[in-house]
Order: sequence, then structure tokens, then C-alpha cells
Amino acid sequence: MSPKHGAQRVPFWQPLHVRAALVALPLLLALGATMFVMLRHYSAQTALEAGQRMNLGLAQYVIEHQASGLIRPDGAPDQERMGELAMHVMKINPAVEVYLLDREGRVLAHALEGLAVGTNPVGRQVDVRPVQSLLQDSRLGVPRLPVLGSDPRNENRLNTFSAAPIGATHNPDGYLYIVLNGRAAQTVAADLSNSDALRAMAIGAAVATLLAAVVLLIAWQQLTRPLRQLTQELRLFREDAAPQAQTNLDSTDEMGVLRGSVQAMRSRIAEQFKHLEDSDRQRRELVSNISHDLRTPLSNIQGYVETVLLHERQLAPETRAAHLRTALRHVDLLGKRIADLFELSKLDAGRVAPKAEVFCLAELLQDVVQNHQLAAQRRGVSLNLSADSHSQAQVQADIAMIERVLQNLVDNALRYTAAGGTVVLALRPSGAFMEISVSDTGRGIAQEHLPHIFERYWRAAQVEEADPSSSSGLGLAIVKRILDLHGSVVHVKSELRRGTRFEFLLPQAA
Repeated sequence: MSPKHGAQRVPFWQPLHVRAALVALPLLLALGATMFVMLRHYSAQTALEAGQRMNLGLAQYVIEHQASGLIRPDGAPDQERMGELAMHVMKINPAVEVYLLDREGRVLAHALEGLAVGTNPVGRQVDVRPVQSLLQDSRLGVPRLPVLGSDPRNENRLNTFSAAPIGATHNPDGYLYIVLNGRAAQTVAADLSNSDALRAMAIGAAVATLLAAVVLLIAWQQLTRPLRQLTQELRLFREDAAPQAQTNLDSTDEMGVLRGSVQAMRSRIAEQFKHLEDSDRQRRELVSNISHDLRTPLSNIQGYVETVLLHERQLAPETRAAHLRTALRHVDLLGKRIADLFELSKLDAGRVAPKAEVFCLAELLQDVVQNHQLAAQRRGVSLNLSADSHSQAQVQADIAMIERVLQNLVDNALRYTAAGGTVVLALRPSGAFMEISVSDTGRGIAQEHLPHIFERYWRAAQVEEADPSSSSGLGLAIVKRILDLHGSVVHVKSELRRGTRFEFLLPQAA
């Protein structure tokens, strides 16, 4: 299968929808990670708010249900009552930590047990501004939770708390300060940081991100389907219209194919415009040449016939017969030119297709040589088949068309070969083909004229024909069209004053 019609291997990452998904995947992963972190953070914040809201009045409840005197008149704490209070509160909720603060926020006492040496929080300073703010908002009934305050056991950490004034509300002697998320609760929370719930939440976020990527890939695949179809159509168009541009413009990327196809189409359109201009110029030249070539024999025929009619009685029988023979020769020439034009027009229009058959090429060459021997003798030219061209090899082609090719090449060789010259037809095998050549020792063709010899009505100005009136100027054009239909190419080698050689290949029959 040729590359043109075969399946082109495209890297999996080349299609536009795949590349778009690959670009979006890191963004989705980052979004999923961000959402996981935010969900975890706000879940913790929600837990803190819920815990503080549920225990917001805990300190006030303890104050109301305990005897007064936690702080003595001299400002010192009552350690006995503080111990009883601690025992009572810790039984209710072992996660809380109870502290007694003076009015400036310094820790006077606590209800903690089993403290290590050097970790006693007594004397540490607690910021009273969050305490006062929470108490004020609670009196107004609109606290914005969570409100975080100082943690006496960890100066670098903020924590939720419940607080109540001791003594007068507006000028208290101190504060009962209860940390709601104590060291024990923090230890439990740390143990739960790798819990199954968090792992499930992480797995859920990853699966959601992956599903989003798959859905996005499918959506982009559907959205870009018309683009891929257009790309494939343009790729096929480029391969049909401008295969020579593939090496420079080929790409498996949709955008690259579209860009390359637009460039190829632009080049193709420019070529088509140039071709149309050339065709229009050739059409005008063809009309001019046809008019000239048909008018000349018609004028000659008319002249000789009028002469015979006007001077019939004065003309001798021999002169009248000569005039009529000349007129008949021009009639034959006119018919030949019209037949050549008709044949070339059919070949150009594609209305003629070769009917391939198997035949012996050497026999056909021998027939062509015999048919042109009389014309060659009249011109004093030696026409023959080379001694090594009697091979019985057979070829597969349209025998009538190939005979026409050989006739035109021999006619052309005889016309441009002076008396005493030689025209030789040769045949030799060339791999799976047979090479046919027609060589002459005529005037030759200049190198700059070789590209034009297959154009209609083209003749080199410096070449003198033995019988210019016998040429229609279409013989070589017909040769090229017929060989094009056979998939063959005619090659020309020529040197001035040394001769010309035409050669082409035909496939041997199996």
C-alpha cells in the first residue's frame, strides 16, 4: 500500500484534543490538590467553630455553679478551689484545659496535672483582646466564630476558647479561661491526620480530577471532530494536488496540516492561474496557427481550381492535369492536418484510451520501415532497422497508437534529414521493458530548443525541412500524448549537424 493511501501513524499525543487534555491535566491536578487542601482547612475550621459554639458558655456556666473566691482580695488564686474546679471540669470534658487569668491576662493558676519540669504555664501572658472581643460579641448576641486566642501551653499556637469574667463584668478581677482544644484533643487530631477518612477524601479528589480529565478529553474529541475531518480532507487534497510539497509541509498536527494545506493550496492556485494563462496563450496561438495552416492549402486549392476554370480552353491538357494534381495534393495535405488536429483534440480531451494487447514489437518496426521506404528513397535517405533489433520479445500496448508514434517519428526524421543521410530504428531490452529508438543523421536541434519540440506547431527557425508544406507541426505533440497515455516518457538527444535520437520504453509482456 502506498503512503498516500495508507494509514499514517500518528503519535498518541499529536491530536489537538489529546494535547489540550495533557495541558489541562496538570491544571486539573493542581485544582484538585488546592480543593483538597481548602476542604481539609475549612473542615478543620468548621470543626473549631462547631466546638467553640457548643462550648461558648462553658466558662460562664462554671463560674455560675461554683462558689466565688477563685481570686482572693490580694489577687492570689485560691489553689484549693482551683483544684476542685479542675477535677469537676476535666470529668465533664477531658479535652479542655482550665486557666485562671488576672485582669491583664497573666496566668495565675491552672487545672493541669502531670506537667513536665519547665512546662508550667503559670506566669505566662495571654492576650486579653480576643477574650474581651468574644465577651462583648456574646453579650450582643452576634459572635463571629471561631475566635482564636492564645494557648498558654504553646505560645506559637492559637486555639479556640471559652471565657467568663470573674467579679464585675465591666471591671473584672480576672477571667476564667478554658482552652477548648487542649493538648489531649490535639494529640487525637494528629493521630487522625492519616485516618481512612482523609485517605478516602484524597482518593475521591484524585478520582474526581481523573474523571474530569476524561470528560474533558471526550468533550474536546467531539468538539474537534469536524476539525480532524477537515484536516484529513485537506491532507488528501494536498497529496493529490501537490505531492511535491509534502516533504516541506507534512505534519501530523491538525494546525500544522491546515497551515501547510493553505500554503499548498495557495501554491496550487498560483500554478493553476499560470496554467490558465499559458493555456489561453496557447489557445490564441493555436487558433492563429490553425487559421494560417488551413488557409494556405485552401488558397492554393482555390487558386489552381480557378485557374483551370477560367483558362480551361487556353490550358494544355498536361498543364490542366498538373494543376488538378497539385490541387489534389493540397486537398490531401488539408485532410491530413485536419485529421491530426482531430486526433490531438481527442487525445487532449481524454476521449481515447489505449487498448492494450500483446504483440511482437520487432514485426511492427519492420512494417513501419517497409511502409516508409518509398518516401525515404524519394528523399535519398537510407531507412533501415538495426541488425540487432529482430528480437521476438513481445510488449503490451495499443498497437495502433504505437504504430502512429513510430510513423510520426520516422516522418519527422525523414523530413529533417538531407539526402545521403540515414534513419535507423532500433530495439533492445532494458530490464522489464523494451527500449525503442529512432535515430537520424539530420541537422539536429539546438539544446535550447529541445524543451519546446513537443509543443504544437513549434519549429526551430534555423532548421530547414525538405518539404515544409508536408508538416502539420502536430506530429511530435501527438507522440507525447500517446506515450503519456501509456505511462511512458519520450527522451530526446540531439546535436547540431550530427543528428537526433528519440527513444522511449514499453513494458514487456509477461
